[in-house]
Amino acid sequence: MNKKMNVHINFKTSILIMFLLAAYNIYAVSKDPYSGSRIFWDTDSELTLFPSGNYARIIQLQDGRIMAAAESGGGISVCYSSNYGKTWTSPELIVRQQSLIPYAVPDLIQLTDGTILVGFNPRPSSPYSENRKFGIRTMISHDNGKNWEGPIFIFDAQYISDNGCWEPSFLELPSGELHCYFANENDFTLSNEQCISMCRSFDKGKTWSDPVRISFRPGSRDGMPVPIITDNGEIAVIIEDNGWPGYSGFRATTVRCPLSDNWNSVIGADSPNRNIIFANTNDKKYKSAAPYLRKLQSGETIASWQGDYGDRKGVGESQYDMFVAVGDKDAKNFKAISAPFNLSLSQHSLWNSIAVVGDGSVIALGSIGDPNTGNAIKMIKGYPKTYFEADFGTPVLDGSASGDTWTYKNAQQVFMGNVTKNKTTADFLYDNKYLYFTARVIDRDIYTDKVDNDGIFLSLDLENACDTYPQKGMFQFFLDVNGNVTMKYGDNNNWHDADNTEDITYIVNTKSFYYDMEIAIPWKLLGYETAPVQNQMRVNLEIRNRKDGAVEKEIIPETLAKQSWSWMEFRLNKTESGIQTPLSDNQNIIAYTEHGTLNIKSNTDISGISVYASNGALLHQTQSYGNSYQIPLSYSGNGILKIKLANGNTVSKKILFP
Repeated sequence: MNKKMNVHINFKTSILIMFLLAAYNIYAVSKDPYSGSRIFWDTDSELTLFPSGNYARIIQLQDGRIMAAAESGGGISVCYSSNYGKTWTSPELIVRQQSLIPYAVPDLIQLTDGTILVGFNPRPSSPYSENRKFGIRTMISHDNGKNWEGPIFIFDAQYISDNGCWEPSFLELPSGELHCYFANENDFTLSNEQCISMCRSFDKGKTWSDPVRISFRPGSRDGMPVPIITDNGEIAVIIEDNGWPGYSGFRATTVRCPLSDNWNSVIGADSPNRNIIFANTNDKKYKSAAPYLRKLQSGETIASWQGDYGDRKGVGESQYDMFVAVGDKDAKNFKAISAPFNLSLSQHSLWNSIAVVGDGSVIALGSIGDPNTGNAIKMIKGYPKTYFEADFGTPVLDGSASGDTWTYKNAQQVFMGNVTKNKTTADFLYDNKYLYFTARVIDRDIYTDKVDNDGIFLSLDLENACDTYPQKGMFQFFLDVNGNVTMKYGDNNNWHDADNTEDITYIVNTKSFYYDMEIAIPWKLLGYETAPVQNQMRVNLEIRNRKDGAVEKEIIPETLAKQSWSWMEFRLNKTESGIQTPLSDNQNIIAYTEHGTLNIKSNTDISGISVYASNGALLHQTQSYGNSYQIPLSYSGNGILKIKLANGNTVSKKILFP
């Protein structure tokens, strides 16, 4: 071969190599790992609070009870729960509506001094008359809801619906100043425009100022405000805004100002302080009306709305479902969209709201029914999670997790199944030889005889590759309900079949309406001599369910099957090595600090938690029932953790803040 030919071939080879490298870079991309919480809904927690009604709202009172209010029973009714929503008192009417003046859209708040306010919106019916105006009123209780005073006047608009006022919502500032936000047409009697207004009270809701305008988009209808104070010291108000260029209908939007500003200026159409809430452009395409906004214990924010997302695309308002997304601590960049009730297309969930209670869980409320009948007020609980975890321990593998001690009580770390309608709970455990996984799936139609059997995909990224395609250190297992397990390993952008699964122990226990599964995966099979406790890892779960001749899959919100950057963070807790030490004076409680968070888990229900600095200053207090807590810490040095158990016992322990 002559030199000229050799150069030509080397040139072509170089081009080919560069092309292959470019192709690899196009398809395989390491990305920043997903950050933020996702909500896991417990389908067993769904309950009816009010047999009929709309616009339900919830808060947790200072005595630990949860209080719900709704337009129901001929006025504004309330009910209470003393066990985090497991059971509720019968609804009681606190204010009866007047003739031809229905009372609507209650909102409730408990002030720092214990005063409870329940605001509402008188909405006159036709035929209209000048002595019956659209307005905002509130009831007040000074004894934890036993007795009520009112109605107390806040604002009146006009007497016809085209010039009314709507949807009050309260906010107490750190100074004690109280705000009542509402949608206001009163300023626009010659047009169809609407703004957001706010009245102030400086005497705990007894008297109120004239309204000030906080947001207005000319030619549009800012509506349904709900305020919070973010961790960065801003007042953020979520509203519905139907004026965004390029979009028809309402979009959930925030308007905001610094606390120090306190609405000295109006947020207009082009203000940088007006933003559609969604992080992903595609999510902005869907309608998102009647929004609600709250804060998670982590400081992240959570929003709900009614809309035509997902399988509802193109439907009208009467067929909207409820959706929930998680935002950052600035109430921006909302993602990880889920449908708490995930209703069939024959039902809707309207005029929804959310609340965050002391055990860290989220309660979603919806007015649920079909378009041709009345609604009932229902709730469901969800659990925010940024990561899955595994404690150190060795279970007995017998196809049932009920007798073993897993990481969470009753092996219920993960809740899924609101898409398949088959409640699924799952948990992890590990020791020096094995990674363990268990799950229970409630399923009345279990298929074991086909290629697409029921089962669960368990995916692992043990090297934190955070890639867009399968790479080394990534594994996927399909746990088939027929008792077989298949394994794949990642390499060079693809999954490859593995045939060395004989050391895996996999047991399935199938009953008439559910199946349990337990698996022990040797660390050696995954390339480790012992548990890689020091590794950053990611994990994913996907449920496969055969139903009516079709196969459906349920995924964790915002995850992609092959893209490990989108999976959940996975932690092996280091209790075995003593880095995270259980409370020595009560072996039923584990408390440890990690990544700036105080983690508490108990086999006995906890009724209250207090965190004190070494000088006795109270740093954090929670009065609530539950058995798992995550408390963000911004303190340093030593402190005291005091835990009050539901059985009356108290446990105290010195702790070291991170």
